Amino acid sequence: MSDKDDEINEGGIAASASPLRNRLVLTLAAALTPVLLLSAFKAYIDASDARESQARNLVIVAGAAIDGVNQSLQQAELLLSLYEPRLNAGECSGVFSELSVHLPSLTNVVAFDETSEVECSAVGTPKLSPENRLLHDRLRAGADELARSDAFYGSASDQWIFALNKRVEDESGAFSGIHTFALGASELANLVRTGYLPENVSMSIADESGRVFGDPMVGPIPAEWIEEVKTTREAHLYRVEQTDGTSVDVVLRPVGNTNIFAVITRPAYGLWNDIFVRPATSFGLPLLAFTVTLLAAWMAIDGLVLRWISRLTRTVRIYGAGRYQFKAGNSFVDAPSEIRSLARAMEVMAQDIDERDQELKDAIATRDAAVKEIHHRVKNNLQIVTSFLNLQGRQLKDPQAKEAIAATRHRIDALAIVHQTLYQNERLESVDMRPFLTGLLNHLSDALGMTEAGINLVQSYAEIQRDADDAIPMALFIVEAVTNAMKYAFEEDGGEVAVSLTKAGETVTLEIRDTGLGYDAAATGAEGLGSKLMVAFARQLAADFTTEARAGQGTTHRLVMEL
Repeated sequence: MSDKDDEINEGGIAASASPLRNRLVLTLAAALTPVLLLSAFKAYIDASDARESQARNLVIVAGAAIDGVNQSLQQAELLLSLYEPRLNAGECSGVFSELSVHLPSLTNVVAFDETSEVECSAVGTPKLSPENRLLHDRLRAGADELARSDAFYGSASDQWIFALNKRVEDESGAFSGIHTFALGASELANLVRTGYLPENVSMSIADESGRVFGDPMVGPIPAEWIEEVKTTREAHLYRVEQTDGTSVDVVLRPVGNTNIFAVITRPAYGLWNDIFVRPATSFGLPLLAFTVTLLAAWMAIDGLVLRWISRLTRTVRIYGAGRYQFKAGNSFVDAPSEIRSLARAMEVMAQDIDERDQELKDAIATRDAAVKEIHHRVKNNLQIVTSFLNLQGRQLKDPQAKEAIAATRHRIDALAIVHQTLYQNERLESVDMRPFLTGLLNHLSDALGMTEAGINLVQSYAEIQRDADDAIPMALFIVEAVTNAMKYAFEEDGGEVAVSLTKAGETVTLEIRDTGLGYDAAATGAEGLGSKLMVAFARQLAADFTTEARAGQGTTHRLVMEL
């Protein structure tokens, strides 16, 4: 059988060993937990850094990608100023033809007079939208020199465009009209996409109302995002949850001082990348080391400690059974030095105990022999005293004196029987009551001549062990009770004396009952020497003593004592 089987099968080993293993492993885990917590915190920081790094990368991409848009808008503003004389001359088509090669996003060139009527147009005849009329009013009032519109659908160019409007003044500084370059939204979005564009990144543009142009992943842009970016004039990162359960990161950045915004989108890395992939080195490896360490400690405790503790437990049980000759050191040859030293110390201890045990056994045997010899001699001496009393009784003529001598002889015989029982018994400290009482009553029956007097003796005893100190007062009590019954209870027709010893729960009851003449216990009382001696013996036994007697119905003496 293996040590593990012994640990499980032997009662008490598993119950005592498991807490040791658990405590050691928990102690090690508690010592390593701060490292694991720091690793978890580091992983959280790494995850946050990953999120911030993603935002920074998208912002950088946005900055690099909108350079083309900024350049196109700045170029259009400059060209509006440079070509102002020709536009005043109504050469819209010529200007458009020259600039469309260098400014791909240009879709139309229009000159308006002071009442916003078209003076010339390179493509068709555009109609002002209500939003553009408001811009014209601002320029006419001199509130702005340049004004850019939101995206609107151009009737002349048949596409979504942004209008770049410039206030025109005459030589006296009075308002004389408005020159407009129409820039196609799709062409501006193409300028964004032709910049620095990493994999999986989508670029587009949006106007102030949130409309998105180009190749958007999201749209339209929420008004609160537009307002936030307009207020701070800085790039902001947002995350949008798609209907298919995926997420998209969106960076919204203003294009210069215009009301045009670059929209940079990319599928979000999500929880897997932010929390697990990147932080794997900062938390996953410490967690793996933590787990391996606990597993190694568990196995080491089992192999280096619990296995030998189990074997030590079996060794202790062997020694506890008295097999001190068992050589424990032979079973611990492969054990760690500390366990091996403990096993050898236990072996030496067992040998010392064996020697002392043998010495104690020899001393007890010597003592028992001496005590038995004492009881034997006391019994012999009591028999000699009994013989002296018999000789003395034969010399007496007075009947009362003879009766007193006989009663004394019976008491001494009872004492002799006690000592005889003790030296014949293997255990000196206790007495087996059944053979002891049987021998006592048989001797007393012969001494009192109960058979000759027609008295039937009935005995019934349970298997009870009593302390040797209780045997003498119990024997003397029985002698007094039976002697009194023989002296006073019966007439010539005889009767019966029953002696019983029973056990009920934690109490023992001794009962002596006769079928004699009986008496009135309340009237007579305990006046005789025998009755007084019985009361004294009951007190010595710490027993409850009761007597039940009625004239013509016999007498019962009962002792109830603790087991």
